[in-house]
Amino acid sequence: MQLFDTKAALVLIAMLLVAAVTTGLTLAASGTWPTALLAGGGAAWGVLSTLPSVLK
Repeated sequence: MQLFDTKAALVLIAMLLVAAVTTGLTLAASGTWPTALLAGGGAAWGVLSTLPSVLK
């Protein structure tokens, strides 16, 4: 029994990677922690909203 199917795992991994990179780039550009977390969350939301429709 699998916890996630392959497509769901791919979406979650992509979402986490995009959020981490966006947060890191925001902090590298002298952003504050709240700004970086909001940017990372927004990027993750964008991936989560578009990638599943692409994988169908």
